[in-house]
Amino acid sequence: MKSALIAGSAAVVLVLGFQNCSDFALQDQVLYEQGLFESREALDAKTLPALLESEELSLWSKPGQPNFVNKQVWGDQVSIVVAADRSATGTLANVRSGAGVDESSISVVAGKIRATRLNTVGTSYTEYLEVPLPSSGDKMVVAASFGAKASDISLMVNGVVQSGTVQKTGAPFDYSYTLRSLSSAPVGGQVYEYVVYGGDSLYKKGKLTNSELNVMSRYVANDNMIANVIFDPSLINDGGSGGGDVVNPKFVAAKAIIDAKCISCHKSGGYDPNFVNITESKAVGNGWVVKGSPEASKLYYRLQGSTGPGTKNMPSGGSISAAEVQAIADWINSIQ
Repeated sequence: MKSALIAGSAAVVLVLGFQNCSDFALQDQVLYEQGLFESREALDAKTLPALLESEELSLWSKPGQPNFVNKQVWGDQVSIVVAADRSATGTLANVRSGAGVDESSISVVAGKIRATRLNTVGTSYTEYLEVPLPSSGDKMVVAASFGAKASDISLMVNGVVQSGTVQKTGAPFDYSYTLRSLSSAPVGGQVYEYVVYGGDSLYKKGKLTNSELNVMSRYVANDNMIANVIFDPSLINDGGSGGGDVVNPKFVAAKAIIDAKCISCHKSGGYDPNFVNITESKAVGNGWVVKGSPEASKLYYRLQGSTGPGTKNMPSGGSISAAEVQAIADWINSIQ
C-alpha cells in the first residue's frame, strides 16, 4: 500500500538539441516538468509512509473496505480527505463532538465546495471557506484541515491549495479537546472514500499541512482512478509547513539545472556554497542571487557563457548549454 502512490509515476528523460527560441521554450518546459516530478517524488517518499502509519489516522473507508481504519477520533483538530462525485450535493463528511458542537465538515452548497467550522449549541458561530466546484471530471477529491484556533481552515480541491477569505458569523472560539465522531459520509452514493485524522494541537498533530493534504488527496485519487488530482507546484517550497513560498515556475526550471550541474560539488562536505535543497528565498537571502539582476548574481555570472564580471568557469569539469544559462538568467530576472 505504501508504494502505490510513489510507483504511480515514471520519469521521462528527453535528449534534445536546442537551436532557436522555440527550442529554449521547450527546454524550459522539460526542465519544469522534471522539477515537478522530482519534487513530487521526494515529497511522497518522505511524507506518505508516515501518513499511512500515523497514530492520528482515525477513520478510513475505502472501496470494498468500509472499515479499513475505524478508531475513535480524539483531539481539538481534524483533517478530512473525501473522494466524491463532482455532482454531489449536501454534506460529504462531518466530524463533530456532539450535534452542533465543534463541527468540521466538507459540503457542497449551491454549486460551491465549503469547508465549515461551526458551533450551534451555547455560543453559536459559523465560519467557512468556499470555492467553486472543479470545472471538469466526473469525480473529485476534496481535502480540508481544521485547527483548534478560530479561522484555522485549509481547503484543497483536486490537489490544489485554495485561497480565499474565511467567512464568519458570530464570534468563533477555540475547539475543545474531546472525543469526536463522523456523523455523515454517504459512502457508496455520492462519496467513494474518506480519510479522517484527529489530534491534539498541543503536539501539532491531527491538522495536516497542505503538503500532507496533497499527498493523501493523490493517494485517494489513485484508489478511485480519479485522473485530475495533481501535485500543486506551490508546494515545492512548502517544507511541510502548510504555507510556504508561492512557487515561481522559472525557479523550478533553474533548480533542475542547478541540481544537475552544480550540487555534485556544491554540497555538504564539498565546495561552498551548498546548493542542496536550494530555494528561491534561500538563494536571495544568502546573497547568491540579486533580484532582477543576473549580472550582479554570482550564481549566474560565474557560469560558462554568462555575461557580467568575474571568472566564468562553472560548472567545474563540466559543461552547461546556452539554453541552461539563459534559464538561470530568466529565473533571476523574474524574481520580484
